[in-house]
Amino acid sequence: MLQLREINQAYDDHHTLWNINLDVSQNSCSAIVGRQGNGKTTLFHCILGFLPIMSGEMTWQPKNTLPCSLISLPSQHRSQLGITYVPQGSPIFSQLSVEENLLIALKAGHLKNSPITLPKIISELFPTLIAKRHQRSGALVKGLQYQLALARAVITYPKLILLDEPSEGLTASDADQLVAIISTLTKEYNTSVLLMDNNLAFVKRVADNFTLLHHGRSVMSGTAAELVRFSGPDEWGYDTPMTRVM
Repeated sequence: MLQLREINQAYDDHHTLWNINLDVSQNSCSAIVGRQGNGKTTLFHCILGFLPIMSGEMTWQPKNTLPCSLISLPSQHRSQLGITYVPQGSPIFSQLSVEENLLIALKAGHLKNSPITLPKIISELFPTLIAKRHQRSGALVKGLQYQLALARAVITYPKLILLDEPSEGLTASDADQLVAIISTLTKEYNTSVLLMDNNLAFVKRVADNFTLLHHGRSVMSGTAAELVRFSGPDEWGYDTPMTRVM
């Protein structure tokens, strides 16, 4: 679906990404891991079109479509192709109700004068939000605020969702619900997910595969099952090291 080849990026004369290769398959969840400052957010912003790249290629090809280069496309055109983003921090309109938040997102993604009704995907994936649809969204607990931010992203049935640190600050129960939602999205709604998260236990539960960034380079990749736990720090700055698979 999304293929990155030899992506390089720099801020002025500071080289930040070095020859990044990445594949996101159809109906899968892929994870980018790595400590803060190692290039994860920069890579996301390049994919979304928020930042230009120095060199390399990004190819977009959902199933049964012709390949399309993303390099020259502005961010709004990438959104129209079905690429959406949930930033860190659960961005919602806190003074509006849950339903108002969802209807704003739905209206923004529809053609002018098209009917506005909450689609089936919302009631099936987010039943608790539907039960609280008239509640002020800022009064929701953190886990439900994140669900609302995610619901706003999926309401128009995107093909690829990028999630920035989705497990941050969530309780164990919240994380369980998020794992189930992402699993349903990839298996039943023809949606792929690319997330970045430092919680390796969460990544192992939710992702099909991972890529580790270190100082702007992809130094490891493999299946999520190949993430290995043992005590003590390792060379990548994790207390929970991983097997080398590259």
